[in-house]
Amino acid sequence: MTTPADPFAVLRTKKYLALLILAAVLGVVISFLIYWLLKLIADIQAWVFTDLPKGLGFHGEPSWWPLLPLAVAGAIVGATIKYLPGRGGHSPADGFKPGGVAQANELPGILLATLASLGLGAVVGPEAPTIALGGGLAVLAVKLARRDMKPSAGAVIAATGSFAAISTLLGNPLTGAFLLLEASGLGGPMATIVLIPGLLGAGVGSLIFLGLNSLTGYGTFSLAVPNLPRLRTWISRSSAGHWPSEPRPGPSASALVRKAAEAS
Repeated sequence: MTTPADPFAVLRTKKYLALLILAAVLGVVISFLIYWLLKLIADIQAWVFTDLPKGLGFHGEPSWWPLLPLAVAGAIVGATIKYLPGRGGHSPADGFKPGGVAQANELPGILLATLASLGLGAVVGPEAPTIALGGGLAVLAVKLARRDMKPSAGAVIAATGSFAAISTLLGNPLTGAFLLLEASGLGGPMATIVLIPGLLGAGVGSLIFLGLNSLTGYGTFSLAVPNLPRLRTWISRSSAGHWPSEPRPGPSASALVRKAAEAS
């Protein structure tokens, strides 16, 4: 296979211009979907770790409560890995690395594993499932509109969807671009060919994210699990048999000195 004399000649073609327009459209769609996915995860966390314990009559979240949603998350993700195509997406145990484009029949399993793990408190990181969902949804949308898509075009479109998804998550298109280029190992002319539509989709996606923040008022989403009980380093019970809310602090050094001076 001979190397073309000008590897950047494709950048000046009409097909590449059409790809850039498609990248902008995909940036709008993917960022919109990822935004509401993050909102759904935040709502699940708030309900599981805040509203549900109160609804069951607990005054605050019991110290053993996080074990219950983690067990449920493990059961759901385990069933997803065993019974659904795609094994729930990229395994966090393998580290952050490219895992290929997620196929259409794998997207439901990836979505279910993402909601169960992140929504129920597992610390697995949202980057890999976000990239997989963004790339898979982008390729699926284009395939539904045009079935004769070439594999090379599909790879660029998947990268564009992943760029838009990760920039929505991280809040910065440049950060997402560096992350994806490092993970994919692309370099030279191919990196430029993929980077331009990817950054375009990511930039448009970031604008959509900011616009949705302004319209909805939700702001940015933190995936930190809310209202986790503090780890008790002391064991004590009050006369009523309840855990005290906080240990009582002892007198300060200045107070002790003042009392000693008054006594003398």
